[in-house]
Amino acid sequence: MPLLIEKPPKGFEKVLDASVAELVGHGAVAMGTRARPAVSTPIRIHHLGADSVATGKGLAAAQPTGWLATLTTDGEVRGTIELIPLKPPRKGAEPPAGVRFGGFTTGSLQRGLAAAMEKAAKTVGRSKVEVSVLRAPALYLLALWLRDEKGDRLVPIAPCPPPLKAGETYPAERALAMLAGAAKAVLEGDETRN
Repeated sequence: MPLLIEKPPKGFEKVLDASVAELVGHGAVAMGTRARPAVSTPIRIHHLGADSVATGKGLAAAQPTGWLATLTTDGEVRGTIELIPLKPPRKGAEPPAGVRFGGFTTGSLQRGLAAAMEKAAKTVGRSKVEVSVLRAPALYLLALWLRDEKGDRLVPIAPCPPPLKAGETYPAERALAMLAGAAKAVLEGDETRN
């Protein structure tokens, strides 16, 4: 059974197609061949702040922020396209349904994320495993977030903060506990700078 991915908002295909056309058309992505770029199904991305890690709130404090889709050509990862929710028409109003282009990123993290997704898809077997991405920028953490009847697990993407090791699967609670000291140090550093 493939990994289970939360269904992206309606209309995401049009936004991805337009984003790829813009990136390729303006030379932001060098294709190198005449191959048509391929874009993966977007996966949900969640943000976790250092304060939540430091205080032990865990994944319950993770906030969904958008979607990531991997752009490839000839099997080579070119980067990820981030889709973010549309802006509300006015302050305090509910945002309309749908997404917009949020950014394009290329580099080792994006290649590592694609490889981790591929590995996870091969190892789940017949299990039903939900997958999304967890990002804790203050801790330099990008990880696959796997959820099933066994609980929540994180697979850090290289480079990742010590003592975590890239590519290893950790129970989420344990991984975040291992980063609590670093999160507290980040928060203390922020207070001394202000």
